Amino acid sequence: MTETIKYLFFTGLLIGVGFGIRYGYRYALAGAAYNAKITCSCVFIGGRTLESIQSEDLYTIPFAKQKVDEANKTVTSSILGIISKTSFYRPGLGCTLVNEQDIETMKKTLPDINVAKREYTIPDSLLPSEQQAKIDKTLDWAMQSVYKDVIVNTRAIIVAIDGKIVAERYAPGFNKDSPLMGWSMTKSVTNTMIGILVRDGILKVSQDHLFEEWQNDDRKNITIDHLLRMRSGLEFEENYKKVSDAIKMLYMKDGAGKYAISRPLIHPIGEHWNYSSGTTNILQEVIKSTFTDQKGYAEFPHRRLFAKLGMPTAVMEMDGSGTYIGSSYMYATARDWTKLGLLYQNDGMWNGEQILPPGWVNYSKELTPQSDGEYGAHFWLDPKDNNLPKGANHMLMMGHEGQYVVINPDKKMVVVRLGCTQKSDSFDLGRLLSELYQIF
Repeated sequence: MTETIKYLFFTGLLIGVGFGIRYGYRYALAGAAYNAKITCSCVFIGGRTLESIQSEDLYTIPFAKQKVDEANKTVTSSILGIISKTSFYRPGLGCTLVNEQDIETMKKTLPDINVAKREYTIPDSLLPSEQQAKIDKTLDWAMQSVYKDVIVNTRAIIVAIDGKIVAERYAPGFNKDSPLMGWSMTKSVTNTMIGILVRDGILKVSQDHLFEEWQNDDRKNITIDHLLRMRSGLEFEENYKKVSDAIKMLYMKDGAGKYAISRPLIHPIGEHWNYSSGTTNILQEVIKSTFTDQKGYAEFPHRRLFAKLGMPTAVMEMDGSGTYIGSSYMYATARDWTKLGLLYQNDGMWNGEQILPPGWVNYSKELTPQSDGEYGAHFWLDPKDNNLPKGANHMLMMGHEGQYVVINPDKKMVVVRLGCTQKSDSFDLGRLLSELYQIF
């Protein structure tokens, strides 16, 4: 009996060690992929130095070294010289991780894009000296690099009222021409792409039977509206502290949307709210399916959105299958992020052209059941962790590390804050908005 117990103990120990090593390897692989992707984008889109990226942005993965190959436009991150991952850059499409295919194969599959870029300059508005003094004081604390012992790293703040910039501030090393990551604010851009196709009559939010893979089970009843409101019922774990669905999708798979499409139903459709980046990448697969060729899809957001709004710095990034990672990866300057906010403040109208369907903005900010009053259709309404001023008619694009585009149509105000805050909720967005609402 004693020998049996010893045998079982050591067998269990070996199995546990084996699982631990396997999990540690996968976690390190994801960490190397994260570092390679972020460094690649910050260097080749953001124009930043490797030194600044490593000191400010790569704070989560220890024992990693990054190598930038300027000639081949690649970045490789290695951990302890054993585990490495590479990301490569293409003009207009940003950086893509190398996972299940090699770079040369992907370059043949993923198209180059050629879209005429238009610039639109948001006009400035001078403030009375009393208001200017107050807003300067507000921005002084909001731009602090450390707040309540947390590294905040605010990089840009813009306040626009009635379509004009009344306040603008940048951290050292950044300026109005610096493209900055939006993280999950990109989800609202995916909403916008869907809205354009709805206006074209190509899609309907009530549309179901979206994918062949779903035709033989209840997933065929999932609609675009269910996806926009994060109520698909699909299994998806949005956890970045373990090797979750989100980590596998973003850092280990060529097809982010394809991975999310494969997930099973675990809740009744339309009866459970679950914030899921996988859901957004499924919507990108829906968008892609409306095009007959890869190039048409790749150029779509540039032709129909970025060029229309005069956002020449906007870059959405693709996965290895040639699908935009619409949940997470878009870069643009603070001014270009502001233009997206102004589009929604103006009910989808831009320079006399109705970019979005009439009523799309109201649809997007219509409260989603089961979301505890927080969420609309790929827009936040009243995220509880941010202590927003009560009674305001907010719509928010919101992303990791404290990225915000706040739209308040009642005050005709758009507020943009971009940064690299190590704990996203440590930037006091509620205080910033409260002070601005008192000033204006």
